[in-house]
Amino acid sequence: MVVLAYAISAVLAAAIMSPVLVSFWGSVTTSSAMGTASEVGPGWSKLEAKGDDVFKERTRAQTGWFTTLWFRYVFRVYGDTILFSLRLALVSIVLTIALGVAAGYGLVRYTFPGKSLLEEVVLLPMSVPGIAVAIALIQAHTTLRPTWYIILAGHLLYTMPFMIRAVTNTLRSFDFVTLEQAAASMGASWSQRIRWVILPNLKHAILVGSLLVFAISLGEFNASFLLNTPTNQTYPAALYDTYNLDSFQVSSAATTIYMLVLLPALIAIQYVGGRELQEASQGA
Repeated sequence: MVVLAYAISAVLAAAIMSPVLVSFWGSVTTSSAMGTASEVGPGWSKLEAKGDDVFKERTRAQTGWFTTLWFRYVFRVYGDTILFSLRLALVSIVLTIALGVAAGYGLVRYTFPGKSLLEEVVLLPMSVPGIAVAIALIQAHTTLRPTWYIILAGHLLYTMPFMIRAVTNTLRSFDFVTLEQAAASMGASWSQRIRWVILPNLKHAILVGSLLVFAISLGEFNASFLLNTPTNQTYPAALYDTYNLDSFQVSSAATTIYMLVLLPALIAIQYVGGRELQEASQGA
C-alpha cells in the first residue's frame, strides 16, 4: 500500500508539474530550440512604433538555446496590466477585510429575521457563472462601465464570501460572546472589545481570507473578461491575448510571470491555514 501511495503521488506530481515545466522551458528558449517562429503579436508593432530599440534584437531569438526576450516583451507590453491586477487585488483585500469582518461578526453575534437566508445569499455569487455576474453588473451599473470600479465590484462579489466564511467559521469555533462580556464587565467599551478581544482572535482568519482574496482576485477571468475596458485590462485577460495572438514562447513567459506572483500566496495559504488547523486541534 505504501508503494502504491508513493506511485500515485508521483503520478499526480508529474501531472501537475509537467505544464509548469513546459511553460518555464518555453519562456526561456529561442524559436529555433522550440521549433516555432511566430512572433507576430500586436505588441511587437506597438513597441517598434514607439522606437523601442531593444526589441529589434528579436531576430537574435531565432538562434541559440536561451533568451530573456520573451519576459522583456511581456513586461513592456503588459507591465501596466500586471500592476493593475496587483492593485485590484490589494484593494479587494482592504475592502473585504473592512466589510467582510464586520459582516461576519454581525451574522454570528446578532439574531435577526432572515439571518440564515442572508448568509446563504452572500455565498450565492460563488455558484453563479461569471458571464451572468458580468452582464448583471453592466446592466445594473451602466455609469460605472467605463471605469475600473465595475471590475472591482465583480471581484468583490467573488472574494467577499471567502472572507465572510473565514470570519464566521472562526467566531463559531469559540465562545467570543463570553469574552466580550468579561471585557465589558471590566469597563471595556465596544470599540475596545473589538480591538482587543475580537480582532486578535480573528487574525489567522483574516490572514487566510486575505491570501484567498488575493489569489482569487489575481486569477479571476470569467467576469473580468467582459468587464474589462481597453484602458483597464486584468492580467488573466492579457494571458488570454498572449495565447491567441502571440507565440508559444511569449504566452509561456506570461504564464510563468503569473505563477511566480501567485505561488508565494498559495504557499502562504498552505502554511498559515495548516498552522491554524494545528493550533485549533491543540486547543481542543
